[in-house]
Amino acid sequence: MMPVNAGMIVGASKRVPVVVGGGTQMAAVMAIAVKMDPRVVGNMFQGTTRWLVDDPKSNIAKMVDSISPDIPIVYVSMDYSSSPYEGLQAYEWGFIKEGVGCGGAAVSAIVGSKGSVTCETLLDKVHEIYRNIIDHA
Repeated sequence: MMPVNAGMIVGASKRVPVVVGGGTQMAAVMAIAVKMDPRVVGNMFQGTTRWLVDDPKSNIAKMVDSISPDIPIVYVSMDYSSSPYEGLQAYEWGFIKEGVGCGGAAVSAIVGSKGSVTCETLLDKVHEIYRNIIDHA
């Protein structure tokens, strides 16, 4: 997975800005991509969640900074603390720190929509999807 993703970052970053969704594993992939082609710096950023950024057991900011201080980390501040679903509240309890599905996808949606998609609209959609899953389980 890592070499393939590093290659995709290198190739894609020559044409478009790349959102690298995820956490520590994708930081390792970014390090590989930078070693393969240092020009990727400046045309990629890490998209993740506040759960990963604020995790005291994983200093993602220091890790990415050690790859290059010029790689931004953009994170989404989703908040599931008042969710009616215990499964989503588990994010707030520290059990889930999802970077790709929640972080990378949410950051991409917000950036790609130029802000018309917000954490609130995403939360509404997450609740709708979660409700449908529960209802059909």
